[in-house]
Amino acid sequence: MDISLPILIHLFAVTPAIGLGFLNLAMKKGTSLHKLFGRVWVALMIIASLISFLIQPTGSLTWLHLFAILVIVSVSIGTYAIYKQNQKLHLHCMSGAYIGTVISAIVAASVPGLLLHQLLF
Repeated sequence: MDISLPILIHLFAVTPAIGLGFLNLAMKKGTSLHKLFGRVWVALMIIASLISFLIQPTGSLTWLHLFAILVIVSVSIGTYAIYKQNQKLHLHCMSGAYIGTVISAIVAASVPGLLLHQLLF
């Protein structure tokens, strides 16, 4: 199996982001560890989202790329919100981006014979 470089980068970014996002949502907010995990998570999410535009299994962009745009916008607004001390908006943006990422990963991996097969082969 020959996996393209964009797919590998995407997988290596999104896989730890899913675990790290879960930990960050579960841990006490505002701690140094939460902030560190959050910064790493944001970087991984931006990398995964941007590199996804190079993954075009049908030869063009797909509906999954809409989630990448949504993640970039949501994570950016969420980051800005916490710097402005708006914890409620920060929580909504970051948890929404995380939940959307998990749903997208499940859908992309479970569409029988379509997306996953096109991505890997």
